Amino acid sequence: METEKKEQQDHQKELEKKSEEIKGDNEYSVILSRVIHEGEEIFKIKNKAMFLSAVIAGLEIGFSYFLICALYYLLNGTIDTTLIFKLFAVVYPVGFILVILGKSALFTEQTSVLALPMLNGQRSIWELFRVWGVVILGNIIGGNIFAVFIGFLAPNLDLFSEGTMVEIGAHVVKEGSWVLFASAVVAGWLMGLLTWLLNSTMNSLTRVVLIIMITGVIGFGGFHHSIVGNIEVFGAFLHSADISFLDYLWFLFLALLGNSIGGAVVVGLFKYRIFESNYEEKV
Repeated sequence: METEKKEQQDHQKELEKKSEEIKGDNEYSVILSRVIHEGEEIFKIKNKAMFLSAVIAGLEIGFSYFLICALYYLLNGTIDTTLIFKLFAVVYPVGFILVILGKSALFTEQTSVLALPMLNGQRSIWELFRVWGVVILGNIIGGNIFAVFIGFLAPNLDLFSEGTMVEIGAHVVKEGSWVLFASAVVAGWLMGLLTWLLNSTMNSLTRVVLIIMITGVIGFGGFHHSIVGNIEVFGAFLHSADISFLDYLWFLFLALLGNSIGGAVVVGLFKYRIFESNYEEKV
């Protein structure tokens, strides 16, 4: 354990050394160093604590779903449904603000963060998959609990109906598999970019603005976010015979895969390779 800890510290020092040697890219290297350090700290969290944090994140992100359903229920029949779906961008960021500022473990936020220490040689790919698995499981369980709870409470408070949940879920899964997958890649890409941008500033107000801006784009575009989408589709599955459990699982697989590629490959790999290539040229 001590040897492994020392190796990780050596990797971090090596990264900082490279950062100092790249004179013209100080801000870029500082952000990269922060992201890798953040990822390394996440790897140190025990599985039980990580799982509980992920369950909480799944519950908290549910408030984005709650507001989406409430907005749809309120406006449906008064304006065109296409416009309603675009207006989701206004309320979509709320759950993300709760999760990210509250430091709960959300899979799509941590995808690129956890990939970078692996790319830097500090962690193995199996350690990466282990943490991803714990976080995904917790997010899904938390989200599904929220779907069951709000599906009971909302109709009784006249916030929205079970039919609203079905319509929202059906809208999410209506696309073909390749479109859904590509859309999930974009959502993962944007979430990875959000993580990068959040590490460029410590100002709380700026961080809130960044969260609203990036997740608002996801909501406006209807890009498929695996954790919010999990609640949307599971909620529809609970109240509709037209969406089967296999439909739910297939959506979840495609969304998780797309988000992973968007966050880890497009952002994590490309951002790290830019730094590495620049370092190789400088030295």
